[in-house]
Parts: sequence; structure tokens; C-alpha cells
Amino acid sequence: MKLRSGTVVVLGIAAFMAAGWLLYRDFIPATWLRNFAADIALRASPDPTAPPPADTREATPRGLAANPYICLRKLVPFDWDRLVVVPSKGDLRTAPGLQGVVWPDDAPTRYPARMADDPRYQLIVLVKGDQVVADELFYTFWADLSALAGPDGFTPETAIFTAVVQGGRYVLTPVAASALSVCP
Repeated sequence: MKLRSGTVVVLGIAAFMAAGWLLYRDFIPATWLRNFAADIALRASPDPTAPPPADTREATPRGLAANPYICLRKLVPFDWDRLVVVPSKGDLRTAPGLQGVVWPDDAPTRYPARMADDPRYQLIVLVKGDQVVADELFYTFWADLSALAGPDGFTPETAIFTAVVQGGRYVLTPVAASALSVCP
């Protein structure tokens, strides 16, 4: 049986696409992380001093969300009991909220050098008991999470944030204790 040149080209393209997918899939953010970023964009208060958009691609419709609160427990589909944010240039090995946790992979050796070398990286870690159940890099150009970095982290009940646009990027802040009942 002789293969024709068209068949070889189609098989080559299919092999190239399959290899690309296998190599790229590790770089696709988790669904809950994409939902978190989308919720930030939906609920963020606009910058009142921003220049008007140059064209319609820069205009973001506002007023689509029922409230300004980003409730992380609604966006993460698995069980967790603590959220810890390691800010840009932070080190997860010395973060108080991560001492004594068990990592499912090599994150404690993989992330520190990358975060020390590049200020765009922040780390979101979800913990259940003493086990890390999810850890994902969150880029500063998606949103600045530095106000969420703290020694105790957040529980599902307290992981409620608001976002504003400042200087062309989203900035998250935790809500006051009096507003913690806004997420059913």
C-alpha cells in the first residue's frame, strides 16, 4: 500500500497538532482560575480617572453584575478550607500560611525561582486540612492580589473580595468583616 502525498500531509498535520496539544495542556489554567479572573473583570469598579476608550474594543460594559462581590467559594468546584496568596516576589517556602502543608507535586522547588526572577507572578494556593489541593500562578497583569497576602489566608466564608481598576489593571481587596454575609 502506497501513501499519497496528501495523506502524508494530513497525517503530519494531525501528528503536529496532537504533539502541540500534549505539550501545551500543562500551560492551560484551571477552570476555577479562569472563572476567578472572569469574575474579577465582571465585578470590578471602573477607574474614574481613566481616559475614554480609543475604540469600542477598549470599552467594557459595566452594570452586568448583580453585586460587586467576588465570592471565591462559588467559583471553586472542589472542597478547600483555606486560601493563601503568595504575592509577587514572595516565597512560598516562608509564607506563614503554608508552613507544614503537604504539596502533591514539586511546587516548593518549581515556583520560588520563577517568582523571585519575574515580578509578574503571584501564587494562589488552596488548602484542605494540611494538604494543598490546588496551586496556580496568577499573573499581576490579570489582577494585583498583593492585598490578599496575609499570614492567615482566607476561609471559604471570608474569601470575598472587591476589585477596582487602577492604572489600567484590576486590584483586589478583601471585604470588611461587616460585609461577609453578602455571599449566600
